[in-house]
Amino acid sequence: MYNFSKYMEIFKINNKNYIFNLNNGCLIEVDDSTIGKMELFKNGYQEDILNDLERQTLIDNQFLVSEGFDEKQEKINHLTYSISKYNNNKDFLKVDFALTDKCNFNCPYCFECNNLSRNHEHNCKSLIETGNELYSYISKFLEKGIKKVEIVFYGGEPTLEKDFVADYIKRIYLLCKEYNTSFQYVFITNGFLFTKDFSDRLPKDCCKFIQITIDGEKEFHNQRRTNLAKINTFDKIIENVNQLISNRFYVVIRLNIDKSNFESIGAFIDNIGELIDLKHKQYLGFDIARVFGSDMSYDLYEYEKVRKVLLSKLMKIGLSKPRLSCKALTTFCIAESLSNDLVLDYKGNLYRCWNNVFDDKFKINTLRDLMKNNLDPLDHTDVTLDFIENLSLENVNNKECFKCKYCKYCQGICPAIRRSILNGIEENIYKDDLCKKIIRERLENEISFIGV
Repeated sequence: MYNFSKYMEIFKINNKNYIFNLNNGCLIEVDDSTIGKMELFKNGYQEDILNDLERQTLIDNQFLVSEGFDEKQEKINHLTYSISKYNNNKDFLKVDFALTDKCNFNCPYCFECNNLSRNHEHNCKSLIETGNELYSYISKFLEKGIKKVEIVFYGGEPTLEKDFVADYIKRIYLLCKEYNTSFQYVFITNGFLFTKDFSDRLPKDCCKFIQITIDGEKEFHNQRRTNLAKINTFDKIIENVNQLISNRFYVVIRLNIDKSNFESIGAFIDNIGELIDLKHKQYLGFDIARVFGSDMSYDLYEYEKVRKVLLSKLMKIGLSKPRLSCKALTTFCIAESLSNDLVLDYKGNLYRCWNNVFDDKFKINTLRDLMKNNLDPLDHTDVTLDFIENLSLENVNNKECFKCKYCKYCQGICPAIRRSILNGIEENIYKDDLCKKIIRERLENEISFIGV
């Protein structure tokens, strides 16, 4: 006896019918006749109302499932999340390394804008000492047989430490090569100092990507992403993007949108072919991100509507693709996981969330203490417990996330945003199932992009 899975969602888009499986990511276009038969079956008709091909296709792709399938999947979702939450990542180590608390820009929405110590002399000795401690930390895991190491360099602005980071990447690269272990690095940068002489010092074969933010057309970008002297940063950043992708570095352009720059971002995309050499577009990606925490921020529901407009522009010129994957439910990031991964600043301080670096009230310990403790977990701080318990999917939203049919597609929102919801800073999207409406609209948008 088969029934339709709760993970099936039906869409009517551009006069076409689609069924989407939120458990395995399968998407099938079906005609009106089949939709009619499916509705009759759902309303009590026997399954033989479907012909043999229709029935078998629905069974093979888990739209029609046996009794107990959905309940079993709920348990699996909880299990994969728990494994991710408490797993020590024996095969993979990720480190978010904030190289400096200084920046050559003065962006008004930066999450670190109130924490950056731009006026004090940078402690190069601390950075070198922390780099050596991190080298030892990575070495310990390589000795244990770890298979992959990834370091994300950010700050502040990481390219202010060009000499250190160029040499350090080569050092870690050679260390991992000695153990036949994969190594990748990432830069989160404003891109202004990412010149060719610097990129030539970096091994491109282990560069995962370089994220560079552009906030709209030249005039708007230069108002917002610049220094106190209001210099022209736009042209230099575009020049650096072009040299990077021409040299086969994968660049992700991050578009931070709010109500003040939505139109400017759209115009930038419309004219992107005049700015960036798209014959190298295979090395170019885009990340559309919502600026949150300001008076000009979109709420999460509004954001879906403007995101659709921008994504449509990118897809029409082949710079983005629909995302319909439904992977195993896991923790969103390091913050809610008790893994061996690190969020580390140049002083050797450890944090749960990279939004909290350089803020002492969110410091959980130091890398040196962790090394002294033979890498064994240290006593949990209130900050750690807040992230892994209060903000985990096991407790937010009245513990309903594991039961939700959208959970494998959604994967839960950023824990920092969950905290903002609990503190009344962000709209409570769990109320009245607004979160489900947001995800359904995103899915509808992504499906509508197919064939664009």
